[in-house]
Amino acid sequence: MNRKPIALFVAACALGLPFAAVYNSSSDAPETTLQQVLPLSTANAAESAPVAAETPAPAAGSVNGPAVAAPIDSPAGTAPAAADPAAPAAAANNERQTARGVVTAVHEATLSAGLASEITKMPFSEGQSFKKGDVLVEFNCERTKAESRAAEAAMQGEQKTVETNEELEKFNSIGKFDLLISVAKLNKAKAEYDALQAQMKQCKVTAPFAGRVTERMMRQYEFVQVGEPMLKIVDTGALELDLIIPSKWLQWLKPGSPFSFKVDETGQAFDGKVDRVLPSVDPVSKTMKIIGRFSGKSTGRTIPGMSGTATFTPEG
Repeated sequence: MNRKPIALFVAACALGLPFAAVYNSSSDAPETTLQQVLPLSTANAAESAPVAAETPAPAAGSVNGPAVAAPIDSPAGTAPAAADPAAPAAAANNERQTARGVVTAVHEATLSAGLASEITKMPFSEGQSFKKGDVLVEFNCERTKAESRAAEAAMQGEQKTVETNEELEKFNSIGKFDLLISVAKLNKAKAEYDALQAQMKQCKVTAPFAGRVTERMMRQYEFVQVGEPMLKIVDTGALELDLIIPSKWLQWLKPGSPFSFKVDETGQAFDGKVDRVLPSVDPVSKTMKIIGRFSGKSTGRTIPGMSGTATFTPEG
């Protein structure tokens, strides 16, 4: 057996070179020498060199992957500041919130007739001011006055009957039953007289509060029926605000919470406070109604029906 090819194979493996000859045990096969192997290996190395030169070198700090930015070194002894997750939430909670509102009157009423009669006086026209206790409407009550006088006379007559029967009863000149009947008639006459006196009080309609006339539904000399509306009046001095707010504001809003209100019509701004929170939420719009009051006594030219914007600053 020829040991020379085996020796060449071992030498090529030791040098890391590919072996280009195949061992053939026949005597006709050419002898393979180390010089035949080395030129082949050198040629293979030369062919692979340009390919290696054309391949760009990977970026610093990466291995077989995209480049990654190197971290910025912090100053010696200083750790990077951590972000405070509560800071954005706190800033959002302190932002001003706005809601639309309408100015309404604390005292507002529609006055109706308390008896069926003719209007004789109606001194205040629409827009005019009046004081508490002023006569706003006066009726023709001549018939009622006459009926009241008749009832008073009948009551006095029954009173005399009772007194006479009481004297007769002391001498047993009248039965107990007759005395009780006369007392019952006296009580009936008193009741009729009191009813007519109460009706007499309806002959004049006085102002329940100071304010202004907003609408007249009836005129002087017209005949009205019982319960028929005649006047609409409003107190322009005592005002409040109807505001519609999101129901989630209940997390921080409560009675006494301050706000500022700017009236659209006049451009004036006033301070106010939440007076009442209605215990009802609209399930569709998730809104609710609150009532506010002006903090100051003077509201300038503000009147009921004006609208504006209320600005709140969430507490806490």
